[in-house]
Amino acid sequence: MLNHQERTALLDIEHRLVADDPSWVRAFDATAQRVARQRAHEMGFHVVAVMVWTAMSVLMVVADAAGPAMFFAALAGLSVWLIRRLRRPARTDPATGTATSRDPGDAASGRAPA
Repeated sequence: MLNHQERTALLDIEHRLVADDPSWVRAFDATAQRVARQRAHEMGFHVVAVMVWTAMSVLMVVADAAGPAMFFAALAGLSVWLIRRLRRPARTDPATGTATSRDPGDAASGRAPA
């Protein structure tokens, strides 16, 4: 977390960058918007996939087919896991500034499994 002095210095740098070269700053904004749209499409795909797998699982239960029902239920569970993983932001290591694993059970992330 940044203290007040560091936040003020960061805002000052950002304002100077905008004043010096506004098109350069806009390029970053455009990239961020493109990434957000792409991420929204990925999330939409996964939500639709969960609904399809769940519907197929229910259909297989109604058809008295336990094996395929379990398969589609597992696919739905995997899709839910992927959705949760995509929604979690990547963490950065403060010492190195590099991204660490998103896996909650990974020792590199510094978090214990839930």
